[in-house]
Amino acid sequence: MKDEERPLGEHLEELRKRIINSLAVIVLFGGIAYFFRFRLLKFLIRASGDQNLIYLHPTEAFLTYLKLAVITGLILATPWILYQAWRFILPALMENEEAPFRVSFVLGGALFYLGVGVALGLALPFTVRLLSSVGGANVVSTFSIRNYVTFTSLLSFALGIAFELPLLMVLIVRIGLVKPSTLRRNRKYAIVISFIVAAFITPTDLFSQAFMAIPLIILYEISLLAVSTFFKETSSKEQSPS
Repeated sequence: MKDEERPLGEHLEELRKRIINSLAVIVLFGGIAYFFRFRLLKFLIRASGDQNLIYLHPTEAFLTYLKLAVITGLILATPWILYQAWRFILPALMENEEAPFRVSFVLGGALFYLGVGVALGLALPFTVRLLSSVGGANVVSTFSIRNYVTFTSLLSFALGIAFELPLLMVLIVRIGLVKPSTLRRNRKYAIVISFIVAAFITPTDLFSQAFMAIPLIILYEISLLAVSTFFKETSSKEQSPS
């Protein structure tokens, strides 16, 4: 049965099924992550240069470990979630759209993990050292476990999503939603959005915000170069009649 012929109830039932499948895997990986919670936290502390963490409320440590387990489960389940999303939208795609979307979901998971790896391996140590030095020699930086896990999660997810940008731009140009020339003209808006995202992640000083915004801008420029290269002939044909 074609997707357009299916009633709304079947679409909602299919969506419910995909959401339940995704949540089940998140809970599974989250449970495994909670079992290894001490090792996970030790890994995050080591990535930041062995910072000493404290907790200020009797339930803060427990709730933070639970939060860390859920976030880890969500990260580990990302490929399965993307597969569920792919299976849900597959009936609505045209034949010429299936291949680009199939490849995009596979590459999307790989790019997301690459972004998370860059966040934990490079961005986190540098950012923590930078922000710890803001207070000067007379101020000792001691992070609470809740704030540190929240910051680490935001940084990891932000860079994970940011690394999806090249794939997203190639995909929207490939299916004809936007032209490379439009992306070039709107470069200034991409720069503004990059600084807004960076301010959300590190709302402390302009230097740290610039440190976060510059990789986003570089990713946008790389994405723009990619779409301009791969879709150069298509753009020329579209512009030649006018």
